[in-house]
Amino acid sequence: MKIAVFDVCDTVYSVNTTFSFLDNYFKDNKRYQIFRKISRLFVVKVANYFVYKYTKKDLIRLYATGFLKENSVQEIETHAHKFVYGFLSTQIQKNIVDMLMQYKKEGYSIVLMSGSYEFIIKEVANYLEAEYFYASKLQVANGVYLGKYDEDILLSKDKLLKKQFPNIDKLIVVSDNKTDLPLMQVADSAFAVCNKEKDCAFWEKYSNISILKEF
Repeated sequence: MKIAVFDVCDTVYSVNTTFSFLDNYFKDNKRYQIFRKISRLFVVKVANYFVYKYTKKDLIRLYATGFLKENSVQEIETHAHKFVYGFLSTQIQKNIVDMLMQYKKEGYSIVLMSGSYEFIIKEVANYLEAEYFYASKLQVANGVYLGKYDEDILLSKDKLLKKQFPNIDKLIVVSDNKTDLPLMQVADSAFAVCNKEKDCAFWEKYSNISILKEF
């Protein structure tokens, strides 16, 4: 089986789909807007970086997800469809999607793997006609979200892929995400998407990873 794995946020799209969705869905929520202003402060981003570095917990991401608490699953899924086919369709990185379509023509099964919410990536998979998708799941009860993660795959993509596809003949991986390095190192061909000049420095250390400049 030939598989081409594509990350989604800042790879297929030029934006982070999690926060783009939340910003769109909660655009009239004053409490959320205050949180977003605070989350963008330099000192807050630095503090969050160090917490993540040592605990692997993204506190800004976890707190933002909390705003989904008590929101209807059906309503969120409906909004996600409009979001993907509307706003996100204007944020596509054409070169990356062209690559995805080319691998599809060459007989590769397209697998989307993202730490973003499953209800978003499901719609993205439909939009791109990808055969498989894996994303982070949220806790649900009585038809509403609880504002907490049930399964966060951000740091476990390599293990998840091996579990889901034990017999891969050829593997392609395309991602901007540094945490996808373990997955990229076992690929037959790996491509690092760099959206800024400074992003290239990290990937230049790895001779087996090709750099795709999207700036």
